[in-house]
Amino acid sequence: MLAIDWKFWKSYLKTSAARSITIRMLERVAALRELFKAKQGKYPSADISSGELIRAVRLQQSEEDCVVDMCTQIEAGKSKENLSEGMEKAPSEHSSLVGLNDAADEFFDVPEPTDYDQSTDGWDSNYAPEVYSQDTRQTKLSTAAVFVKKLHDLAVQKRGYMDLQDMTKEDGICCSYGNTLPKDPTCTLPCSWTAAEPSTFLIRGENYLEDCKKFKAKGTLMQMVAADWLRSDKREDDLGGRLGGIVQKYAAQGGPEFFFIVNIQVPGSTTYSLALYYMMNTPVEDLPLLYNFINGDDAYRNSRFKLIPYISKGSWIVKQSVGKKACLIGQALEINYFRGKNYLELGIDIGSSTVARGVVSLVLGYLNNLVIEMAFLIQANTEEELPEYLLGTCRLNHLDASKSITVKV
Repeated sequence: MLAIDWKFWKSYLKTSAARSITIRMLERVAALRELFKAKQGKYPSADISSGELIRAVRLQQSEEDCVVDMCTQIEAGKSKENLSEGMEKAPSEHSSLVGLNDAADEFFDVPEPTDYDQSTDGWDSNYAPEVYSQDTRQTKLSTAAVFVKKLHDLAVQKRGYMDLQDMTKEDGICCSYGNTLPKDPTCTLPCSWTAAEPSTFLIRGENYLEDCKKFKAKGTLMQMVAADWLRSDKREDDLGGRLGGIVQKYAAQGGPEFFFIVNIQVPGSTTYSLALYYMMNTPVEDLPLLYNFINGDDAYRNSRFKLIPYISKGSWIVKQSVGKKACLIGQALEINYFRGKNYLELGIDIGSSTVARGVVSLVLGYLNNLVIEMAFLIQANTEEELPEYLLGTCRLNHLDASKSITVKV
């Protein structure tokens, strides 16, 4: 059994290259199958030579006529029983093809070109020259691929089987923004969130300009009230302004609540969005530093918004790589700001940095092994602004990309 899932490699593979590599992998699996059949049947006590293995691979060429006949029968609406009879009439040396119709077998055909992302970026030919070479066997192999696809379609009709990719496309829901990622204060539920302990993070003290000392935070200005874990085929911006979400529900009530939303966007063939919602009841005008940030220009905001990361559970290497050092996100990544009546949303575009995009794309597959804690704050640079205070914290428990919710328009 061979499972192929290109995932993030799709961004680097041309359509022709992805199909070529997939076909070559399937070709080798077919060769192994012929090898095991021969070893079990014709040659029970003798070792199979490499020449015979090559012969098994080349069986594809002599089987072309049989495959074309089978495809013609299927396309003409013949029954599965007629297909089996036609296969039984094939020469005995091709008897392994009969196994393709066994009920116990599942077949997944090489995807058509439209199944791959049409990307203009490809690998440098210096690294993989054979990837772009024209394979003279392509026509024969594609004919066999059509045959396997027809058999797979029959299996779909018989068993009511549905491809995982089709399920992913159909499980989209009209999101109730703010409720797609569950809260779990016990920190035991996988793929959930809760607020992190503020004392985990160090912030600038009242006399920081003189002694450069930092102290453990004692609390947060805002309360984390919701989180979203979304996936889409495009970047999802301004979640706070969408109808049906938690922000607009409070806005309709006309209360004093103000929301601060951090929307971390991870691009790729599928774009993931992790949105964290923080709320406060205190008037913004009573907090000069926050007020200036909310109403300032993008340059001012980029120079002040700060993130403190912490991996509380994960491998030693990951913990050491991330550390707990605060960083000004706007100095490294592009941040898009969306201002509403009762909210400010920060869309942090991970794709704006080649390095960050590569690292996060690789990390996505390991999120379910990590517990990530973060704190957000506005950096205090003057004596009047000190001491610093945390806007909010979060703890993300074993996030799983497969459990993200598809945004359906």
